[in-house]
Amino acid sequence: MAGPPLPPSDPLAGAASAPGADFVAALVRDGLVGPVFVVATDDSVGTLAQQWAEAFARIGWRHRVRVLAPVAEGAEIDDVAAEIVGFGAGVIVVAAGPDLVAAVRRMAGSEGPPVVVWPGLTCPADGNAAPAD
Repeated sequence: MAGPPLPPSDPLAGAASAPGADFVAALVRDGLVGPVFVVATDDSVGTLAQQWAEAFARIGWRHRVRVLAPVAEGAEIDDVAAEIVGFGAGVIVVAAGPDLVAAVRRMAGSEGPPVVVWPGLTCPADGNAAPAD
């Protein structure tokens, strides 16, 4: 996600969470737009929810977070896929391990919103299937 640096007047400049602001700035540079549907595990939400809220709010993107187990099952995947469509997601952000990333990419399909992985995430942790928005 390369591109020119943001001008000083950019709403992301000086964000409380530099990694979150940098990530959202890269999404903007790549031409992606909200709203953002975040799929994450419990540990990811506990660590990153504040960063998501700050970074997406600074540019006026609505977001919703759905917490899932690291390995999602068929009914869960169908439920989340329907929720993504109903929410009108412009981009899907995944903060989870490789199994959940692969499941989200399958549910988005070739016609769905782009799927990007939150940078620097190292742990697929235990999760649950409860919405957390």
